[in-house]
This record gives sequence, C-alpha cells and structure tokens, in this order.
Amino acid sequence: MRTFCLKILAILTVLAAVTGCSVGGGEARAPRQLDLGTGLSVPTGSLPAHRPLLLAPVTASALLNDTSVIWRVGESGQPQGFTTYRWAAPPAQLVTQRLMARLSLQGAVLEQGIGGDAPQLRLNLQSFEQLFAPDGKASQGVLIMQAVLLRNNRVVAQKLIDIKVPAISQDATGGAQALRLATDQAAEQMAQWLTPFLKP
Repeated sequence: MRTFCLKILAILTVLAAVTGCSVGGGEARAPRQLDLGTGLSVPTGSLPAHRPLLLAPVTASALLNDTSVIWRVGESGQPQGFTTYRWAAPPAQLVTQRLMARLSLQGAVLEQGIGGDAPQLRLNLQSFEQLFAPDGKASQGVLIMQAVLLRNNRVVAQKLIDIKVPAISQDATGGAQALRLATDQAAEQMAQWLTPFLKP
C-alpha cells in the first residue's frame, strides 16, 4: 500500500510540474510559443548530390496537426498538452520544414505535384512528444515517423524512424530542445537512407 501511495504521489508531482498551474488567482497569461530553432543542430554527413525529390507535407494524427505541446507520463500514459506552451506551428509542419532544410543540402526538394516523374517521399509523423519517467526525474523527446519512397506511384522502400533524446530539463523547454535534436537526427537518418535511391 505504501509503495502504491508513493507512486501516486510521484505522478501527482509530475503533473503539477508540467501543467504549469498556479495556485493563486492571477490573470491567465498567453501561452509561450516554442519552435525548433534555426539551423541544423546535428552534424550533416558529406553525402553526394541527389536528383530532385518530391516531398509531400508530413501527415499526422489530429493531435499532431494542432499546436499543443504534448507530454505524457510513461508510455501507457494518456497524452496531455502543456497549458502554458504552444508550438509556433503544428508539429507536422515544423518537421516538414526541418526535413526540407536538410534534404535540400544535397539537391532540389520540390513540393508534391511538381517535378513530373521524380521520386516522391511520403512521411507520417506518429509521435512527437515529451515522455516523462513515472517518478518525474527524467524525460525524453520522442519522435516516431514512417517513411515511404515511391517512384511512378510504386513503393520503392519503407523505413521507420524511432528516435528518443534525453531532455536536459524536466519542463516544456527541455522537451522542445530534445525534440529539435530528435528531428534533426531523423532528417540526417532520412538523408542517408535516401542516398542510394536518388543517384543522378
């Protein structure tokens, strides 16, 4: 019974820390906006130039097409949104911009519907959240994304990217920084994976 009570107390402590609720009856403040910053945060490999690539906008669930900053306690926990933070744009859009920035270092990256018979990359963002340990003492940014490469409407290859980056602080800003690193690592993995399929 004592162990159960301690576990509940730990979860309540995490909830109090991440929701940003205040005990006093002060005025509500506008949520602070978070983004993924500018410039790539991980080294890029010296990969060869590639042929033009079509990149469709990243698709995602309704949860990730909203600007809520998602967190949960434990992998089985229910997703929640920070009350005092919002993304500057939906995560699906932020990830699309980041991928285009990385992939365009090797060649033209075009919008869907442009470029004739160029290979097309379709991505589905399945997870983009801050995952807290049950005791609230650690968290990590989690990005899971499914990639499908098509040519002439036929599947050429598929890849699942699953990245977890420890957060330096147990709050929304620490989670955002971890997700920035996770996004850039995903973009680098994507670039390396695509290279053999996009030879000029």
